Amino acid sequence: MGIMHAAMLGVIPGGRVAALVDRDERHAEHVRSMGIDAPVFGDLAACLDALRPEGVFITTPTFTHRSLFELCLTREIPAFCEKPLAPTLADAQAMVQAARARPQLPVAVGFMLGHNPLFRKAADLLRRGVPGRIRSFRAVCRLSQVFSPKKGWTFTREQAGGGVLINSGCHLLFVLDLLFGPPRSVFARASGVHNPVEDTLAALLEYPDGLWGTVEVTWSVPGHELQCHDIEVIGTQGTLEVGNDVLRLWLSQKHEEYPAGWSLWPRAALEPRAPFNLSPDYCGDEFYLEVRDFVDAVRRQRPPRVGLDDALRVQTLIDAIYRSAEQRAPVSLAPPREAAHDAD
Repeated sequence: MGIMHAAMLGVIPGGRVAALVDRDERHAEHVRSMGIDAPVFGDLAACLDALRPEGVFITTPTFTHRSLFELCLTREIPAFCEKPLAPTLADAQAMVQAARARPQLPVAVGFMLGHNPLFRKAADLLRRGVPGRIRSFRAVCRLSQVFSPKKGWTFTREQAGGGVLINSGCHLLFVLDLLFGPPRSVFARASGVHNPVEDTLAALLEYPDGLWGTVEVTWSVPGHELQCHDIEVIGTQGTLEVGNDVLRLWLSQKHEEYPAGWSLWPRAALEPRAPFNLSPDYCGDEFYLEVRDFVDAVRRQRPPRVGLDDALRVQTLIDAIYRSAEQRAPVSLAPPREAAHDAD
């Protein structure tokens, strides 16, 4: 992800990589060999002492996010943090609290699907009640990645926070939060098919208004070399289906400008393609757009499209799902600790 963001930043109008930081400086030198002309540092504090960058992209392993993020904030430097925010809800809450103490600093989180116009269009259709009252949904995240025991921080609960849900399924949970808001309770089951962390997980989500839906995430299924996200929503007047590349809507009768029957929107029909796409087969436009959005937020001193409040809601749901899977029982979701404190 560091290579991805560095490449994107280099083609953003007005963007420039000011420095590269990696504890193993050979990794940063590898990035420099790709044509990125920037000094290399082995430590972020040393980099910030030597330079005053306009912003920092944190694309390191999840267990390092909090310390690097808080260092940026103490130096009054805006930060973009890759997803998930942290391995634990407590760390995520601390990061959010630190950011709220400095509201003038733009901070963003790398949920790139928040920049996909298909999911935003789907959220708008649901808000307007186009498919009628929503009764249920089914959401699936699939990836062909893990078919044997793996090593590394990604497969340790202490450093990653979990397995497929927090590392891959968090994108799907972000979209569900965009579409439906926070659920009231969850009931989950998980299995470590090949590893101590879960390789597959299923959850039932219930919402205050009677809506319910199922979530399935796995990185151990054949046939999906690229991670896919598919959501089917059932309403009283129609069905909505949305994924990374297409949105489909079926209505039993005409609703304003939408005819009865099927309406279809490919990804490119809603927004022009990004001018630079390093990953054309998987969310390349969205990676470019999230980097551009953060750069613009820093320059204009505005909130980015995907911020810490969004990430904290996702982290809260991840925590509840994991607790439910461990307890083999339903878990109710309480408001985030900071929100409850603010209300007091």
